[in-house]
Amino acid sequence: MFRHAPYGNALAREGLEAALACGAMGAKTSVLYINEGVWQLLAPQDSSAIDCKNQAAMASALPLYDIDEIWVDADSLKQRNLSGSDINAGHIIDSSRVQALLASSKNILSF
Repeated sequence: MFRHAPYGNALAREGLEAALACGAMGAKTSVLYINEGVWQLLAPQDSSAIDCKNQAAMASALPLYDIDEIWVDADSLKQRNLSGSDINAGHIIDSSRVQALLASSKNILSF
């Protein structure tokens, strides 16, 4: 679960690396972007000025690691005046689906 903005700390990068590692090891892995985490999928991003890897570009690698369940909270997008056309990945789901997803998850890592 990605809950934090893409830059300013290492949480987003570390979370993405953890997800990619889980996928590479064959673990069934889904990701959920919620709250400030939806900014990680904003397209386009230019992180060169702060000398960081582009989070949106890194997130595009998720399907290469068999992580096809990429979920985005609709309420989080709406609260930030964003829409599906503003992000570059993920299936937008409502709050009831978010709750069901969390309830059915065996393990949840939050970044």
